[in-house]
Amino acid sequence: KQLSRPIMDRWILSELQILIREVDKAYADFDSQTAGRLIATFIDDLSNWYVRRSRRKFWDGDSAALTTLYKCLKELTLLMAPMVPFITEHVWQKMIRVVEPDAPLSVHLADFPVADSTAIHPQLSADVALTRRLVELGRAARAQSQVKIRQPLSRALIAASGWKRLSEELRNQISDELNVDSLDEL
Repeated sequence: KQLSRPIMDRWILSELQILIREVDKAYADFDSQTAGRLIATFIDDLSNWYVRRSRRKFWDGDSAALTTLYKCLKELTLLMAPMVPFITEHVWQKMIRVVEPDAPLSVHLADFPVADSTAIHPQLSADVALTRRLVELGRAARAQSQVKIRQPLSRALIAASGWKRLSEELRNQISDELNVDSLDEL
């Protein structure tokens, strides 16, 4: 079931499972600072990469993308509940209980998430991290050359270890983010 999902859905769900595992460890060590930092990083990944890269799917009402986002938001709500009890309770009542009337009456009565290690894909995490880094470097090169992103370019040359293992879908995301027709290895 997981492998039939689009690559970005598999990536964010993998990152979610890593987050659950690491936040659980941080809470067990009474380290709310680390838990908060991990959650903030995930929220940034969710909003600035997953949601932005999937926005067309959301506009089209793609059920897989919407289900993935809902799962992320639900698990985030549960993970954040010990630190921000009132906000998470509000989210639980206004979002989770509306969609799932049989859910526990309160976020604080719900079971804490348990990481599913079978849904963690370290290679996919590394590939998406490389994709994001290449996009960041490409944007920096455009800025340095004073060539706006809106101006399409016919080609970009890539010199990065790990480039060959990137899937066509991830390469297409780089092209799309950088507004480049083709990407070639240097």
